[in-house]
Amino acid sequence: MHRSCTTVTCALPLDGDASVCAPCLRRLDRALARVVGGLPRDLDLALARQRRTGPGNLGRRSTGIPLAFDPSITEAAAVLHDTLSAWCRTLREPGTPDPAGNEPSTLASWLSRRTGVLRRHALGPECVDEVCAAVDQAERAVDLPSDRVIAGPCPQCATPCYARAGAASTRCPDCEATVSVGEGRRRMLLAAGEHLVTAADAARALQVLGHRVTPASVRGHARRGRLRPRGTGSAGRPLYCLGDVVDVYLTRPCTGDRTVSRRP
Repeated sequence: MHRSCTTVTCALPLDGDASVCAPCLRRLDRALARVVGGLPRDLDLALARQRRTGPGNLGRRSTGIPLAFDPSITEAAAVLHDTLSAWCRTLREPGTPDPAGNEPSTLASWLSRRTGVLRRHALGPECVDEVCAAVDQAERAVDLPSDRVIAGPCPQCATPCYARAGAASTRCPDCEATVSVGEGRRRMLLAAGEHLVTAADAARALQVLGHRVTPASVRGHARRGRLRPRGTGSAGRPLYCLGDVVDVYLTRPCTGDRTVSRRP
């Protein structure tokens, strides 16, 4: 029977008893390598700069109290650490040593040595989705230009691709394939269906509709009763039907793109 990879942005065929396709596993390897390579340090530096300088108001009076820093950076750092830590606990087998520290780079290094095991692990797709979403959120918080929008997964290797706002296409940073922004967004929207995702995954996926969505905003809709959890993921995280999340945001104005009136 034909089986497909079930990560959020992928539907490539699986080989044998694998639960994650090879391109998605490489995507996880690259995400972990970015953490080991200094992404947590970049978050710390970005936060330190904002705490030192503040947002500034060019001499204008403000009727409110300005934030000393962008809360998206602190949230991204917390999500990155918590996600990596949770997956280290989930994948640690009895009798095997714990990571030699609690820093994100140490946790990522520990996980990177176990990606081969994840290829056939039942929770492999969930791990790929959550870790890659956390890394993507951290990179956006640090330095992703505001005029960049997600273009959808590469049709060749499933790598999430970004394009300049208003561009019709872009190139995959990994395999150089041409990615149509419109088609990529359409594929992601059609794939939503009954797919169960974490708040972080839902926030990333909803970028295809032009909404500036954070995991905190998705969880806020759940607290207000607009979303109902459909299950529980690793570390007790609630899982939401991506189609339900899409429906919530369809009633809101679309940022930087046309509003979608209904799901296909």
